[in-house]
Amino acid sequence: MAFPWMAVAAVSSVVGAVSNKRSQDKAASNQNEYTQRQYEYDTDMWEMGKEKLRANYDFAYETYELQKRNDQKTSDYINEKNLRRYNYDLKIVKAQNEANKQAFAKSENIYNQQLNFNNMAAAAAAEEAVIKQKEINQEIAFNNEDAIIKSIEAQGQLAVTAQSGGSAMKAYQNILASRGRNEAQLAESLFSSIGETKRALKTISRDKYGADLAAFANKMLEPGIIPDPIDPVDAPLTEWQPPRALIDADFGVAPIKGARAQGGSWLATASSAVSSVAKIGNEAGWLE
Repeated sequence: MAFPWMAVAAVSSVVGAVSNKRSQDKAASNQNEYTQRQYEYDTDMWEMGKEKLRANYDFAYETYELQKRNDQKTSDYINEKNLRRYNYDLKIVKAQNEANKQAFAKSENIYNQQLNFNNMAAAAAAEEAVIKQKEINQEIAFNNEDAIIKSIEAQGQLAVTAQSGGSAMKAYQNILASRGRNEAQLAESLFSSIGETKRALKTISRDKYGADLAAFANKMLEPGIIPDPIDPVDAPLTEWQPPRALIDADFGVAPIKGARAQGGSWLATASSAVSSVAKIGNEAGWLE
């Protein structure tokens, strides 16, 4: 009666081997599906990484170009600003040189006019002193002539009176003495006036010299030429280095698909089933 049980055991062994093979096939299929999905995911991530790297490179290069343009704009602005400042300073220098030139010409004109005025004033003062001296000379000459006439008249009166002896001589001597005193006084006045005139002329000459010195002191020195401002130089440009071009190494190694899992072997399953049946047969005595 052991035969049915042994048959069932043998069948169960075969069924178990087949079921185990199917389980192995399903596990291998699941593993292969996971490996495929992982490979697809890694490939997508790798492609996205390459796209991101390219986008970052493009952005970095655009930033590099933008910085170059901004640097050029800044340099152009500085150059334009410096050029405008140079032109403005140049106009100021030219205006200052022209103003100094006009001021010097005006100073020279005033100086020459002052010298002419000093010459005219000195000449007028000297002429006035000379005229005054001439008037004094004429007055002294008139006074001397009047004294001579009076002396002659006195001598005539003395002759008319016909005085004789010592009294006549004495009267004549008095007339001569009076005439001599008068001439001496006139001569002294003449010499004194001449001396005053000479001193006045010296004073006029000294005053003119002082006035000329004062005019020279107020005279403007000849101005030099204010040099033009220094020519502006261009503002230096910053040296920019572009981003390095991408190479294959930047993208890394492409994903590698994992090894494919294998399911259960039908040969192994059959071998296992045969072995189980043989074992059961030996135990049941089928194979004796």
